[in-house]
Amino acid sequence: MTKKNIEDGDAIVCSTCLLKLSYIIARMEKIESALYCIKGTLNFKEAREYLNLSNSQLYKLTRNGDIPYYKPTGKLIYFNKQELDEWMCRNHSEASVVCENEKVLNHD
Repeated sequence: MTKKNIEDGDAIVCSTCLLKLSYIIARMEKIESALYCIKGTLNFKEAREYLNLSNSQLYKLTRNGDIPYYKPTGKLIYFNKQELDEWMCRNHSEASVVCENEKVLNHD
């Protein structure tokens, strides 16, 4: 077990503990970033993560009016999560309907 001195020189921390701590911090950050899922209104970054889009893709969708959004202050963009869900679920693919029908037929 390797030990390292921290900058102040008073604390000694093993590298295993640092590794575990960095893992815990990474998990905590992931949990915090996922909390937007329970919100009703999402900011641009949260909506981008929720939709798994790049900044440019989401800006293009808003610029073209292809996705519902709000600009209450005239600058910042916000999204209603329920409207995003509805937007994602439109244009249902016929291929998935065929696959679902085949699954039902094959189970009988």
